[in-house]
Amino acid sequence: MAESERRFYRADRVANATVDAWLPDHAVAVANGKIIDVLPASDAADQEIVDLGDVSLLPGLVEGHTHIPCPPRVDAFDIISQEPNEPALMRAAHAVGLALRSGITTMRDLGSKNEVVFAVRDAIASGVIPGPRLLASGAPITRTMDHCWFWGGEADSPESVRAMAQAHVDQGADVLKVMASGGNFTPTSNPRDRQYPPETIREIVEAGKSGGIEVAAHTHAAEGIRAAVEGGVRHLIHCRWLSANPEEGFKYEPDLAQRIADEGIWVNPTIGLGLLAGEARQRGDAAPRRNPNLQGPSPREQGLEIVRDMRERGARFTSGLDMGMAYADFDRAPAEAWAFVEDIGMTPWQALRIMTCDTADAIGVGDQVGRIQSGFDADLAAFTGDPATNIRDLNQPVFVMKQGDIIV
Repeated sequence: MAESERRFYRADRVANATVDAWLPDHAVAVANGKIIDVLPASDAADQEIVDLGDVSLLPGLVEGHTHIPCPPRVDAFDIISQEPNEPALMRAAHAVGLALRSGITTMRDLGSKNEVVFAVRDAIASGVIPGPRLLASGAPITRTMDHCWFWGGEADSPESVRAMAQAHVDQGADVLKVMASGGNFTPTSNPRDRQYPPETIREIVEAGKSGGIEVAAHTHAAEGIRAAVEGGVRHLIHCRWLSANPEEGFKYEPDLAQRIADEGIWVNPTIGLGLLAGEARQRGDAAPRRNPNLQGPSPREQGLEIVRDMRERGARFTSGLDMGMAYADFDRAPAEAWAFVEDIGMTPWQALRIMTCDTADAIGVGDQVGRIQSGFDADLAAFTGDPATNIRDLNQPVFVMKQGDIIV
């Protein structure tokens, strides 16, 4: 390592290696894209210091749930269900650039066309376009004309589901995605319906094992949650517990929730999306078209109470705003942290851990990113104010570094 390649990035507040306290007036030594030391600023070589000033320096944010070709608009379904790959590629390239500039240095896409998301992922990795380190599932596996069918992952029988999953593995997917229940976004889908039985989901899990990758399941319906857990899924997306009976609203099963916690299954509740939607309603913004198949009540506060109970049982949460949906633009990932604090009652440090090291661990890159620690990639994001005191200070960063390259 040449001496001239080393730089010390000093800040008034630097997150410690466990992301639960500030190191005051510290500097992060960076060389060749890696963090090589974290030390008091007084011990850093003066001529090599870049003084970031009165900022809070965190690991680069890790976003666990995106759809990069989606325009975050109320009419997104009409656009992406019809357009060819070329405009989708351009939109996805814009999305990952916006995400990177917002402090997201690692992200996981959980539903896009294979031809789009794998191409963008590889273009980022080869330096053709700027973007976060991108992990991608490709097209989610779904029933014919059911949730997000338009991305090309339709499969109905156990044999066709296994074949679709294996094809994704063979194309280099980093994770597999299954629609274990219907979803709000697709008007031909019902979020209260289970899509596959546990035995069929197990086929996807086994295909993933052949490539050393895990499975994430979209789960609005309570029966979809049960099928995913019994099928061996390790990541529950939304996990909303909607009852199949519209008059019942939710069907929360505390015993199953305890199993989720005990088995260490990761949960991405996407509650920041609801927070942004509520703020949009207060502004009088246009709302997405309501899914005609979703009947009965599903009040947000009741859903949040379920998330609180799961937390008390020890469930592990990840970040993931469902970016690309209405109101969830690709620079709004911190809204998930805001909701963890404001709606669930977590401390800001707990939310910051979820946005960094916890989600990095969940998606399988926790030995590379998510911490400011010697040997890790030099992925950093600095924010004005103190997000450990006011979580809303976790917003647009004033400094972003990815693998030693300064982005902002």
